[in-house]
Amino acid sequence: MQPTAHFRFGLALALATTALSGATLPATTSTPTIQTADLQVTIDVPPTWRPLLDEDIAEALAGRLISLFHKRGYSGLMVQLKAGTTAANGVPQITIRLIEWRIGRSGQADCTLTASIQSPAGEKDLGLISSSAIFWPHASGHWGLNRSYDTAHALEDAAESAMRDLYGRLVKTGLIPSLGPKK
Repeated sequence: MQPTAHFRFGLALALATTALSGATLPATTSTPTIQTADLQVTIDVPPTWRPLLDEDIAEALAGRLISLFHKRGYSGLMVQLKAGTTAANGVPQITIRLIEWRIGRSGQADCTLTASIQSPAGEKDLGLISSSAIFWPHASGHWGLNRSYDTAHALEDAAESAMRDLYGRLVKTGLIPSLGPKK
């Protein structure tokens, strides 16, 4: 047998096996449904010594923001844009730059950030937003397990308060018409 005959025989065998196994080729006419976001959120976190921690912090803040917006009646789809993701044109984008999110020496949980909004209707710098929450350690000992939970709750409270302030400032700009007054 010549090499072309071997190739033809192998190809015919492969096609016959595929046809007998019931496998089908994907349809070329179907298009995937892509749902576009109504609001994009970018969160810039200062670098830490653990790069994965930066992503976790950004996701935690984005989760708080998305949760707050939905609690306040925003029904649109919000998407967090991660590093390296390009923003969609014509979709409003909130940019948050975290400056500080920590337990201070005074025992207060502090969350300080700056924010801006870009939308087809215009751009607005929302300025510096700072919030504090009281840290109440209930654990016995200095580094008990419950202290970690108390720290997390205090940091969550500070971030939640900062996000409420951010929401209020966004409503005042009028650049996102689907945002209503707080409920």
